[in-house]
Amino acid sequence: MPLQIIQNGTTNGWIPQIWAQEVLAHLRANIVMAPRVNRDYDTAIATYGNTVNVPLPLTLTAADAPDSGSTTVSAQSVSVELNKFKTVDVRVPDLFLAQSRPDVIANITRAAGIALAEAIENALLALYPNAAASVGTAGTDVAADTIRLARQKLVEAKVPPTEEKFVVLSPKDYAAILGDPKVTNALNYGGAEAIREGRAPTLYGMTLLESQLVPVVTGTPNTTYNLAFARDFAVLVTRPLPAPMDGTPAAIVRDDESGLTFRMVMRYDPTGKYHTVSIDVLFGVKAIRPEFAVQVRG
Repeated sequence: MPLQIIQNGTTNGWIPQIWAQEVLAHLRANIVMAPRVNRDYDTAIATYGNTVNVPLPLTLTAADAPDSGSTTVSAQSVSVELNKFKTVDVRVPDLFLAQSRPDVIANITRAAGIALAEAIENALLALYPNAAASVGTAGTDVAADTIRLARQKLVEAKVPPTEEKFVVLSPKDYAAILGDPKVTNALNYGGAEAIREGRAPTLYGMTLLESQLVPVVTGTPNTTYNLAFARDFAVLVTRPLPAPMDGTPAAIVRDDESGLTFRMVMRYDPTGKYHTVSIDVLFGVKAIRPEFAVQVRG
């Protein structure tokens, strides 16, 4: 079941399915790194500060036979603290009006979904200092040849040949790639889609992605830290938060497709005469294979 909604308490007219589906749609649409790193999620309830042990990818070596003996496989894990607790609080003066007007609820849930997505993406992109290698020059635009060098670094780090490789680029550097002669040559790079749609194709076997959240460090010159990586570079751990104990209407949402979970809580303020819908997420991130990432500086 791709989407699971568990309700708690009386909703008093609040329809969490409406909010959950809309928030989730915008959350999925605005995450770039989250679906492309290693993910660990579970139905077990957790709270801020809990630690989760995540199994590390197993690596084995082929030895000469028959005298090599057997290899004892020991499960290794890494501890990831659930130290990212992000919330979006939306004040709704008329709950029933909001739920009866698709445009109203779409506007609210879109903003909430984008805000949660940015929180998760910022945490993952902030892992760039852990990358074991770097290419490119600060203060310049990334070129196609820089992408090729990043791919070389990942291959030399023994990223499996079947493993998909990604590059997350800032708007500045994504635009530079779109204008690179090696990309605009439609005969070599799969038609005119880059020019027609403003979308860069796969380049040297690397999937190019654009993010407005790529870190830029101010200096002389400024340094843009784009990131090339494979799945096992980092892990994103999410856990559902507990429902309020006082019977406050709440819904715990778990999405198997994205591996994300979030909680929605609805409260009414009798003084202000409005409802507040809080949408929050608990997660942690950690670099687990630094050699599977390359800083692509621009």
